[in-house]
Amino acid sequence: IVVGTVDQVLLSTLMVPHAHLRAAALLRHLLVVDEVHASDAYMTRLLEEVLAHHVGAGGHTLLLSATLGAAARCRLEGAATNTERPCPLLGAATAAAYPLVTAEVRGDVRTELVVEEPGSPKRVTVELAPWMDDASAVAERAVAAAERGARVLVIRNTVTDCVATQLAAEHQAADRGSKHVLLRAGTAPVPHHSRYARKDREALDCALEAAFGRDGVAGHVLAIATQTVQQSLDIDADLLLTDLCPADVLLQRIGRLFRHSDRRRPDGFEAARVVVLVPQERDLGERIARDGTLRGQHGIGSVYEDAAVLEATWLELERRPELDLPAHNRVLVEQSTHPEALDAIAAGRGPAWQRHREHVLGRILGDRRVASLNLVDRRAEFGEFEFPCGETERRITTRLGEGDRLLTFAEPIPGLAGPVHMLTMPAWMARGVPAEAEPTVLERAEHRARFTFGEREYVYDRLGLRLAPEKSEEHGDEEEDGG
Repeated sequence: IVVGTVDQVLLSTLMVPHAHLRAAALLRHLLVVDEVHASDAYMTRLLEEVLAHHVGAGGHTLLLSATLGAAARCRLEGAATNTERPCPLLGAATAAAYPLVTAEVRGDVRTELVVEEPGSPKRVTVELAPWMDDASAVAERAVAAAERGARVLVIRNTVTDCVATQLAAEHQAADRGSKHVLLRAGTAPVPHHSRYARKDREALDCALEAAFGRDGVAGHVLAIATQTVQQSLDIDADLLLTDLCPADVLLQRIGRLFRHSDRRRPDGFEAARVVVLVPQERDLGERIARDGTLRGQHGIGSVYEDAAVLEATWLELERRPELDLPAHNRVLVEQSTHPEALDAIAAGRGPAWQRHREHVLGRILGDRRVASLNLVDRRAEFGEFEFPCGETERRITTRLGEGDRLLTFAEPIPGLAGPVHMLTMPAWMARGVPAEAEPTVLERAEHRARFTFGEREYVYDRLGLRLAPEKSEEHGDEEEDGG
């Protein structure tokens, strides 16, 4: 049994060193890919190629997903079986059974099994709150619920909002004499996001699971996080507050709410409730720029670039003050990801939305094209072609982006779980910093360090890595699937 990240599998189909060895070694295994989704067109194209080679050579694969729409599923099935799979119409896609197990082999032999008893159904009350711009309002609701004995989880789309909400919660908890409700790593109150050193991230995961896991504390605890908690961690909250996000992502987040059906809930929290934080203004179209891009704060336009997907999700939540899960899973996913549903939203809202839809589709096609250009050409005889080298090779990755920077400190800086020797810095933070630059530490204190890298100044402390406060700026920090 080999356990790894999906990136390790995707490297088997890219023009990078040892790709053929990776692919050949993979063929002897049953390939299981968990949490399959279609939010990243580049990675989806790579996965299609992995499936085509793996199944075509006689291998077997198992794809697992609770939130995969029909359009993406048809692409993946078609790649694995070397067949054309037209996407079903929206009505048919929405009416498909859920949960569903499908078995296929090349030659289009297909078997479907409907899962009659998918486990304990969950009814979730949906509350839409216009607090996306108001970290204090979010913190007030969360702290008050934790004081009443609940395990409260807040998920923000960006690290900027996560830290702002954490600080607001600390301020309110201090005023109310409720500092004990805040999640802590050791003695320090902490948020949970990806911008920590590896050992500190492990400490954060342990703290979160100790508080929200099956054997965790009874209640009176509040954790504020980003997408790093929405999957892979077995945590259970009594109340969830989350930013507006695509429906498939929202379902993953709701999976952290009332996760353990046998646990007794505190008084006043006997029913599952999700508070979805939305902008004060209802029209997302106001955030569409002239060039068709979606621009805004709180992850709208940066983390989640498709206004139609967000609009479709918002509409479904307005229509459904209560969600019956998993009975509503299929309709929520298809209404917010199916091309027919998204085209209808753009067509009914005027030229700006139509420009945006064209921009999104163009971006998807462009990302898929870049992925195709980076693929190993398996039609060529081994040894008769060469992979790119030098700078071109370094730009071929499993995910599109500028590339993060790994900082190494000659003398370690303090962290939550001990000395920190290495720290990963997001690409946008290091933009313009020369390749040969090294960090220079200006100040060391308990659980806190201040340093420069290039011409910028940074802080690393219990709140994670960030630009020095006076240098800070709003950015969309993409931290999907655990960061």
